[in-house]
Amino acid sequence: MAQTPNVIGMTVMQRLKETGEPPTPENYERLYYEISGLPRPAIAAQPAAPVVTEAPPPLEEHTQPGKEFVAEMMGMLRQMLQEVTDKTATLAKDIGEKNKDLTGNVTSLKSSRDKNEILRLLSTVVMQAGGIQHTVEASHKDLVATRQALTSMQEELAETRQLLNEDALTGALNRRGLDQTLMREIARAQRLGVKLSLAMVDLDFFKKVNDQHGHEAGDQMLVHFAGLIKAVLRKSDALVRYGGEEFTLILPDTDARGAHFVLARLQQLMSKSPLVFEGKQINTTFSAGIATLRGDENGHALLRRADEALYVAKDGGRNAIKVAA
Repeated sequence: MAQTPNVIGMTVMQRLKETGEPPTPENYERLYYEISGLPRPAIAAQPAAPVVTEAPPPLEEHTQPGKEFVAEMMGMLRQMLQEVTDKTATLAKDIGEKNKDLTGNVTSLKSSRDKNEILRLLSTVVMQAGGIQHTVEASHKDLVATRQALTSMQEELAETRQLLNEDALTGALNRRGLDQTLMREIARAQRLGVKLSLAMVDLDFFKKVNDQHGHEAGDQMLVHFAGLIKAVLRKSDALVRYGGEEFTLILPDTDARGAHFVLARLQQLMSKSPLVFEGKQINTTFSAGIATLRGDENGHALLRRADEALYVAKDGGRNAIKVAA
């Protein structure tokens, strides 16, 4: 196949898969220009950024480059589908014309009585049949290659979508994943008339872990905590890193009592499973707030009520689980 942008793109994705590099926009762009041989556009020098003391932007804003990557992939997908449409249309037209000529020669062959004419027509029919076969085989190879490229693209898009929705440190969903998952589960609960509970969970005195043992220990504590949470969740449940040391648990088909039971199990597990970091055991606890979906309540309101219950738990001394009124 010709080195069209979509063919180069497929080569890039195959290279990323072979090397194990993540399909980030930066890696994609670098390999695209390496493989295509095209010069990379010059980037104008930017003035030094001023020192900013404000809080970093919300997590979902950091996913914008990934969105651009997905948009580029979708553009390539549309181009490839158009090529498939063009190829099949050309194939149908080509075979139709050749079949018409072949039919005419077969008809002439049936009515002919002249030996030389019969031999000439047979030769022509054989050539035309071979031409049709060649056309079909060539188109088949192109379509198989396109199908393989589309399958590869589908896999890459699925991986990229997962990366966009996941927190890189803990493997939990991020805020973008929270929005999509919570919206889906609320719609399901309201459609089927089933319960849906949500818990906001926050590690107690997490700053002390960083101050006393270092930020690496703090990161390991977050990974450890996320692993313990996953151990008490069902496959249908979802874990979200809401921000910092705060996590959100989405619990379908679960009322407040069931959610409290899950968090009580997590408390027991944490008390028996301290983080071991550089040979030292680091114990910690968590506080949690639970809210159960009401009627036509939306995700924002559900999160707010769970967060208010969490505040009550922390304000009351921490290491507690509170249910929203």
